[in-house]
Amino acid sequence: MSGQVHVVAIITPAKGKEARVGQLLTDLANKVKQNEKDVPKYELFEQYNGQGGNVFVVEEIYNNQAVYDAHFKTDYFTALGETIQKEGLLAAPLDIKTIKPIGGFASR
Repeated sequence: MSGQVHVVAIITPAKGKEARVGQLLTDLANKVKQNEKDVPKYELFEQYNGQGGNVFVVEEIYNNQAVYDAHFKTDYFTALGETIQKEGLLAAPLDIKTIKPIGGFASR
């Protein structure tokens, strides 16, 4: 679909904070599913075999730029950012990459 915004976000939890970050990200994913109807994909993954710690990866698709921009302004996304900062949950800054498909396939 033309105009879609594809994103991958990489979240690196601080040592010992993996469960808390996973809980918060799962809650965020559920809120996106419930409230953001123009987001056809918001899928959370956890790396399980990382050396030196695991990361979370979120694959996201927004129907257009306005929907993508609105996501960052939701109350629950703002609250998540405040919680992450207040509790010192990340070992590295949030890494959000806007990407575009150039090959392969999404499903069979």
